[in-house]
Amino acid sequence: MPSEPTRTQQTAARVAGFMYLLLGALAAFATFYVRARILIDGNDAQTAQNIVAFNRLFRIGLASDLLGGAGNAVLAVAFYAILKPVNPSLALLAAFWRLGEAVILGHMTLNGMMVLDILAQPSLSLAFSPMQIQALAALYIGTQGDEFSIGLIYYALGSTLFCYLLLKSGYVPRLLAGWGMLASALALASTLAIIVFPAAGSIAPGCYAPVGLFEIAAGVWLLALGIRQARIP
Repeated sequence: MPSEPTRTQQTAARVAGFMYLLLGALAAFATFYVRARILIDGNDAQTAQNIVAFNRLFRIGLASDLLGGAGNAVLAVAFYAILKPVNPSLALLAAFWRLGEAVILGHMTLNGMMVLDILAQPSLSLAFSPMQIQALAALYIGTQGDEFSIGLIYYALGSTLFCYLLLKSGYVPRLLAGWGMLASALALASTLAIIVFPAAGSIAPGCYAPVGLFEIAAGVWLLALGIRQARIP
């Protein structure tokens, strides 16, 4: 029978839409402004110098990652509230996957803080050469990137399942939900491929762009229009 969304579901839908847009903005800022400006691929010395020179900006990037992790928890709860009537078990599983991403983002930020500690610790200069300190900092930066890839797995799993439930529910246009499900599955497959075949890292921008565009479109839809009446089995 047709099911009219409750007020709680509509509120959760607008929260989810807002969080999609906010999380996208935070991720774009941290990735394309902060990291692109500071981290120099294959040049540990220049990267270390940039982190010291742009210490405040680097810390703002870390704060953005922390806010992103906290926002993922909000997004997970919002989508669970929306999709619980469709399938409570699958909605809960998807929420847990997105919460797993939030936890990993928190630990990823800890590695960033370790980089700052390594470069700012005077006692290390007595035990290690400048090149060794730079290499140690680079190791933690690399670990940050590895954790980001792990987080993407949980992100893509949760996103794929949430979009499947949206498609099943009819709460949003089928084209939008189907786009999100396929784009999330592509992000999952490409991340797994990059973990197994690191040389395939160059495919990342093209494989992640569709899910990024979906989240912008879905964010605008949910924030402006909420969800509509649907047929829930």
